[in-house]
Amino acid sequence: ARVSRPPTAGTEAEQAPAEAPPTVTIALPAGDVAAGRQAFLDLKCTACHLVASEPDFPQPVSANPGPPVGPGTAGSDPSYLAAAIMTPSHAISPEISPEVRASIEGVLSPMGDFSGVMTVRQMVNLHAYLRSIN
Repeated sequence: ARVSRPPTAGTEAEQAPAEAPPTVTIALPAGDVAAGRQAFLDLKCTACHLVASEPDFPQPVSANPGPPVGPGTAGSDPSYLAAAIMTPSHAISPEISPEVRASIEGVLSPMGDFSGVMTVRQMVNLHAYLRSIN
């Protein structure tokens, strides 16, 4: 049997850039806006994201707050918005403040990975809620 060794420093394999995850296009079913609003609360999105149109929501407490959620979020490309929720480190929001950008140098997004705790239905409903904000 042949044993493979990891590449040594300076080899072509080590210098090759990491592959980006594949891009997949999906069609989301219609979501329930009220259930999405509840998912926003249940998943503690308010810890990082301010929703100005929701004065009863708790204020963000994170040291690295995410972008505010508002009409600009609702007008985002649906695929971009879904990807930002499912894989937040695919890109960093242009709405992140310079202070937060400086504090997360070397990381694309301070947002946690919700793939282990968010159901598909929550994702669909959350997407509907975010698209409904005005």
